[in-house]
Amino acid sequence: MALQISPAQAKSIDRNGSGIDWSLATVLTCLLLFGFVMVFSASYPWALENRDSPFYYVLLQLRWLGVGLAVLVGAAIVPYRFWERWSVPLMALGLLALMAVIFIGDTRFGARRTFFDGRFQPSEPVKVIVLIYISTWLASKGSRIKNINYGLIPFGILMGIVTGLIVAQPDISTTILIVATALIIFFLAGAELKQLLLGGFVAVVTFWLVITRNSYASRRVSALLESIQSPLNSPEWQIREASTALVRGGPLGVGLGNSTEKLPGSLPLSWSDTIFAIIGEEMGLLGTLLVILLFTLLAYRGLRIASESPDTFGSLLAVGITALIILQAIIHIAVAVAVSPPTGVTLPFVSFGGSSLVTSMGAAGILLNISRYRGQPAPSASRRAQSGTRSDSHSAASEPQARPGGIWAASDASGSSEPGSSSGPSGQTAHAPSYLGWWNRGARIPGSRRRRTTTNKRSDRRTGSR
Repeated sequence: MALQISPAQAKSIDRNGSGIDWSLATVLTCLLLFGFVMVFSASYPWALENRDSPFYYVLLQLRWLGVGLAVLVGAAIVPYRFWERWSVPLMALGLLALMAVIFIGDTRFGARRTFFDGRFQPSEPVKVIVLIYISTWLASKGSRIKNINYGLIPFGILMGIVTGLIVAQPDISTTILIVATALIIFFLAGAELKQLLLGGFVAVVTFWLVITRNSYASRRVSALLESIQSPLNSPEWQIREASTALVRGGPLGVGLGNSTEKLPGSLPLSWSDTIFAIIGEEMGLLGTLLVILLFTLLAYRGLRIASESPDTFGSLLAVGITALIILQAIIHIAVAVAVSPPTGVTLPFVSFGGSSLVTSMGAAGILLNISRYRGQPAPSASRRAQSGTRSDSHSAASEPQARPGGIWAASDASGSSEPGSSSGPSGQTAHAPSYLGWWNRGARIPGSRRRRTTTNKRSDRRTGSR
């Protein structure tokens, strides 16, 4: 159904938004509090033996939580369209950081990925920056994304540049996360299946070449293949110890604080890269299912926010952030249950972390900000309502049309089928349907409404549009 608004109301809504998604905020709070408790439980034996205090890691986690909370609140306040306007400078800054870490970064655990003695990993914020840039770019293309010259080729070049810099560190897991998330939003933006199949084939071949020619990656994959049949006897130390922790936990666990795999000399980085295994040992199957339930709820709320976003950029960015968080959680859990080689991927909001925790909280803040605009008119609709430029003579062309990829598009008021338009009489705007499918309201990049195709201009002249 359509929502009747006045020009003044449209301006106020676009500026102030509405309430945030408190269900999502509650899920995030539960994950953060649960993670804080588990970081202390998993880290204090190591900190007691190797640091000055058993509270060393949990106090650091508290500090990063404070920074992350400030970033989350800031991202939840700043209108998400701000990131659309600054996507190009952010992308340039991210590429510079990825290039710099290759040459002057710190070498830790056989890889050069960080600055400041491991405190900052540039690939973490770059994951979100890439999502912002790709969402902006895809939203600006509209239906032209189906053309391989506008869609797959430039998309592949961009992915090749970003992933090439990350593979050079090397950081295969982050590369997989970025490519998988980018392909998801590329599909939802309206890319045709043949483009996805071709892009997926190129990605798989490239991944295979990287694995076979990179000794760092090939060693980990070989260890996994040897461990699949019997994880408890795996030659890979981390896989063996993580499997032991989960088996020892059983259905109900050994109790909070009673893990033995977190002791020095057992499971490495138990407070960070392998914290899910400690959760399984101390809280059992019940605890691991609780974590999975929280991430499932996060995925549900994130996709609901995306389906109700007022524009294509917001929808794609919300889907991208949600997919990034969930895929990262899946990869972390897959390592713990011995179906993925050790990757160094943290469990979002739960694991100890600096840049990873702050980045996840910042991304969640952007998602919360998008939720403030759910079900509200797109900015272009309010601008057209204010200027009185909508033409009632084309109201018959305002019915929604299905687009490939499960996203919906509506013809605009001037008879154009360009995504981003709204339906209904002047001063009204259509909203996303509650059934399957999303309404693609199109590009919201400044000036995109003025970049109309020659075909649409000819159509306007024939119908006498002004």
